[in-house]
Amino acid sequence: MNVLLIVVAVLYALLAGFVWRFWRHRADDVYPLNRERMVLWPTWVMHTILVWLPMLQDRVLLVGFGHALDLVAWLMMTLYLVGSYRYALKGLQLLLFPLAAMTLLVAVFLPGQPLAYPLQNWPFMVHVSAALLAYGLFGIITLLAILMLVLNHALHQRKMSPMVSFLPPLLSIEKLMFQGIKGGFVLLTVAVISGTFFAEAVFGEPAQLTHKTIFGVISWVIYAVILFKHHTQAWRGKKAAWWVIVAFVALMLAYIGSKFVLEILLHRMG
Repeated sequence: MNVLLIVVAVLYALLAGFVWRFWRHRADDVYPLNRERMVLWPTWVMHTILVWLPMLQDRVLLVGFGHALDLVAWLMMTLYLVGSYRYALKGLQLLLFPLAAMTLLVAVFLPGQPLAYPLQNWPFMVHVSAALLAYGLFGIITLLAILMLVLNHALHQRKMSPMVSFLPPLLSIEKLMFQGIKGGFVLLTVAVISGTFFAEAVFGEPAQLTHKTIFGVISWVIYAVILFKHHTQAWRGKKAAWWVIVAFVALMLAYIGSKFVLEILLHRMG
């Protein structure tokens, strides 16, 4: 299984190499999205089977450090693949493909101490599903925020670099980022509420004030402020992009960060 995951990581890395080479040498040409999909679809199918087949066979959800990373990478790739048919996402691959490759390699070599939860535990499944979907969506949004900052810097330099030619217009990226924040905020709200106020039904014990809870609430508050200021004060541009990145860092510290500390550094169950 690990060998096949490495194969998927290599395929994502090859796709990353293709996109970066195209950006460097042929940025003014029409990007061959169909050619990309010819490789990405079978790679995604293989990734899907490797992620979900063991869990569906045993009817459990594996939530160790490595499995969590693998699931988030799969969700981000799924969102990109489906979204590419509706939205102009050209340029996102520059960051997404190498990130997916590196994430899978980390998941293979640092699996952590996986816990298995039965799929029949619906309160827990609702909580985890909302949390993982929020992670995947906010991961894509954070990459868009980084692209915004890069493109904004290039435009301020007033140089027609390959990056400017390759990426969609700045306003299009920004609009897509705020649309994604709205959807991700709903999912994160479900995860925070279910994990805090209905903790006994979800985890079988009352809510505890852990750093996972604290960082989860902090990220929720930051995203809420971003949306509030965007609607009331037309908040946008570099400041909004930086706060999107800060919110995602807090979100990473809330779950995957805590798992890294517990399972990889302390060798305890996450």
